[in-house]
Amino acid sequence: MSVVVIGAGLAGLSAAITLQNAGREVEVIESSSRVGGRVASDTIDGFTLDHGFQLINAKYPEVVRLGIIKEIAFTRAPRVIDYSLGDQRFSIGDPRVAPMSALGNRTGTMGEKLAFLKYLASNSNSGKSVADELDKLGNLYTRILSPFLTGVFLAPLTGIDAVTGKNLIRSFITGAPGLPQGGVGAFTQQLSTRVKKIHLNRRVDSLQEFAGREVIVATDVTTAAQLLDISAVPKLASSTTWYHEVPLDFSGSKRLLIDADHRGPVINSIVISNLVNSYSPEGRSLLSSTTIENSSESEVRRHLALMWGTQTQAWPLIAKYDIPKSLPIFGVGDHSVATARISERVFLAGDFRTSPSQDGALLSGRLAAQELLLNKSA
Repeated sequence: MSVVVIGAGLAGLSAAITLQNAGREVEVIESSSRVGGRVASDTIDGFTLDHGFQLINAKYPEVVRLGIIKEIAFTRAPRVIDYSLGDQRFSIGDPRVAPMSALGNRTGTMGEKLAFLKYLASNSNSGKSVADELDKLGNLYTRILSPFLTGVFLAPLTGIDAVTGKNLIRSFITGAPGLPQGGVGAFTQQLSTRVKKIHLNRRVDSLQEFAGREVIVATDVTTAAQLLDISAVPKLASSTTWYHEVPLDFSGSKRLLIDADHRGPVINSIVISNLVNSYSPEGRSLLSSTTIENSSESEVRRHLALMWGTQTQAWPLIAKYDIPKSLPIFGVGDHSVATARISERVFLAGDFRTSPSQDGALLSGRLAAQELLLNKSA
């Protein structure tokens, strides 16, 4: 009898592939009309719009394990980030790419930078937050690390567990982020081609219909809680991504822009069609900007004008994506769960069990499948 995987996001697809590789029959059931969960893309008026700004780290261990990057047209992002400070702009990034960027005082003193390297090499303490460990780093923290990492975790750093946070920070420093030509949805679409049986547009309201069968629940955490009658669920970070069409000659930069002055709700902005030209039709240009606060479009436009140093009133709004379940928040003291097993035949997968990242989602699916296989052989 085949194993049922509920949910065709990263965790569900990873679980299904792991089970198939072990010789098990699997059927994946997905309530929506497509695979991918949050890692999905739309096409509107010729523009490619991802469901929230997200890059794929080609060096994530689970991405490397799957070997999926070589199967898609993947463009790597620059390993340099631009920051706006007043009416000026400066850059910081990988010293191998931008060796002078680490020397300027605007990015923090040399002592602060050495202290950050020491932080990366040390173990974090459970019971502390990311902010607790970094807020002593002066301008390096307030101007550089805090605004960037807030965009990573989509939540204030005072509420992010130090251990979980440091693991993710290290992965960004050693990573190779980028995007497929078809948007992030191309990643999950390609991954789904490895799964033999996927049922779309099929909603599951109860596990009773699968009584006696092995099941992996790989839905979002709210749906999983309903299916499994779990009362306590992790907190979830929300975000909004705004897509504006901007003049073609607006900026030649492929880099992410962050406001070192914290002058508004936008946590990052990028001319995403400069990074991957297929994101916009020929002769047009697409700007992606992300907020984590409830903000009006006028507030977003005002902040973008300060960041980019230009007028924004005439920019057409292509789309706005509110993502209420963007990422799980691993609060202080929260860590990955040791077992995926819920009952004798039911297992649970999702990034809320491992880490708030694409790698965490893929890992949770693989681990749930492996635990199911071990349970069967025991």
